Amino acid sequence: MKESIAQQHIICEDWNRELRFFKDDIAILRKRLDEVAAKNTSMDIMKEVEHFENKFKILDIHMDELLHDVQMKMDNLNSQAAAQVKYINVKMNDAEMRLDDLMHTTSKDFQETKNNYYKFLSKVM
Repeated sequence: MKESIAQQHIICEDWNRELRFFKDDIAILRKRLDEVAAKNTSMDIMKEVEHFENKFKILDIHMDELLHDVQMKMDNLNSQAAAQVKYINVKMNDAEMRLDDLMHTTSKDFQETKNNYYKFLSKVM
């Protein structure tokens, strides 16, 4: 799909906001998980707590990497725009769909993890 540099830049800004929202949400979910861990000592519950601690940590690291990749893409787009006088209408062939796929997968994984986490919370609270 061909998109202009301006369109790709807007998409990257949306990804940036989405990833930052997810990271903020993970911080909130971790606080609630700490409360559950403090109130429960059951081995089964602690296994679930550890599972979600690890999952949140992995998601957080992955999102940091994606934020870096999105920033690199935005920097690249800015360089291309500066090199072209009428950059808004220049069509780009985005052969690199990797970032788009990663964003979709990350968003889906985050939502699934959050849903599973809420199911866990409903059991222990």
